[in-house]
Amino acid sequence: MTAQNKKAEVTFFDKFDIEGGYDAFDDSGYYKILSRLKKKFKSSDIKNVIDMGCGSGAFTARLAKELPKSEIIGLDISKGCIKRAKQDYSNLKFEVGDIEKTRFPSASVDLICYSGILHHFPDFSKVAKEASRILKPGGHFFSYDPNKYNPAFWLYRSPSSPFSTRVGITENERLLTTSEIEKVFGGFDFNVETEIISGINMKYLENKKAEVLLSIYNIFDHILAATPLASIIGAWIIGFGTKK
Repeated sequence: MTAQNKKAEVTFFDKFDIEGGYDAFDDSGYYKILSRLKKKFKSSDIKNVIDMGCGSGAFTARLAKELPKSEIIGLDISKGCIKRAKQDYSNLKFEVGDIEKTRFPSASVDLICYSGILHHFPDFSKVAKEASRILKPGGHFFSYDPNKYNPAFWLYRSPSSPFSTRVGITENERLLTTSEIEKVFGGFDFNVETEIISGINMKYLENKKAEVLLSIYNIFDHILAATPLASIIGAWIIGFGTKK
């Protein structure tokens, strides 16, 4: 089992306290992601939510609007991001913590959201184990992460691509597959389903040279979303899990 370099994550994300937060998608992108969550799980059953890897709170804030009756806590390892989240969304709860080992009691949580965080772990088995511990029986997890088989992500991020770059990403980051998510969480008493989608507008990349190509990427991704191929090589893997 390869451990996550947590220091690298903290160093990378702490700067967003100064730079103005980390907000990767436009509102339509967040809505499309959240529409999958609402379609899968009944909001009336969700009393409390932990947004794991919440960063500076962009997804947490949208999640709170979709689940106004739920108690929501954003959790992130970066003190800088949490400081920024508390400034930008002072009406919400945020705290610093490691999603592999949280403070929450066993069988106490209805829903865990992984905000594009699983791909920041070389091995997220400990993350899945902790989810199994703190979720109530019948509780759920929801995740979204970049798809290994998406052409654009492969060109930009895969070490096997001649155009890949490590600029703007941490040493822990990698691309995921549906089978890995299903296997890892399935090994910790979860019934797991996955879905691959496209058509999610990105508005930010840490790599400024690559950011100038975002408009082209977004057009390509929306075209892909309208084809049957989107279910195989779409940009984002959505994970759904229910604790047995």
